[in-house]
Amino acid sequence: MIPASRQRNYLQSALYVVIAGVVAALLLERLLAYAEAAEKFAMEATVSQLNSALYTRVAYLALRGEYEAIEALPRQSPFVTTRTLATNYLGEADGVPADAVGSGKWLFDRTRSQLVYLPNLKRYLSVRSESGSGSEDQIRFRLDLAKASRFTFTGVGLRPAIPYSWEPLP
Repeated sequence: MIPASRQRNYLQSALYVVIAGVVAALLLERLLAYAEAAEKFAMEATVSQLNSALYTRVAYLALRGEYEAIEALPRQSPFVTTRTLATNYLGEADGVPADAVGSGKWLFDRTRSQLVYLPNLKRYLSVRSESGSGSEDQIRFRLDLAKASRFTFTGVGLRPAIPYSWEPLP
């Protein structure tokens, strides 16, 4: 035990600083992984909410006999179609604006008719890149309509347009 009257030497102080730095680095890395997991879960919750609203919208249109409106759904933004409000929805655009990349926002790409999520944290995100499209930092969804016949719809939902894997936590 070190007597209270004895002052610490420089080696002891440096050791304390190193230990505190290592503990802080481990804590910050784990907190960053949890923040990325929270962003992933928020994105998945939004997709789930949109899927539920799309089922309701298709059922409503089918009951009214508006089959042409149902056929047009894949070319429209799911946020607009379902009248879903989201503070991180940027709207519709032709392509992805350069200033929106990495912002944790949603947008609808009119040129591809795809819903795009631009993640803020993406250390554990792996997107299979299209040839030269530069979409390694985007998660893209397309709206799929499942039909049994011309006037019979068996399902609707947002499906990943490009395969991706996002596993921030083991």
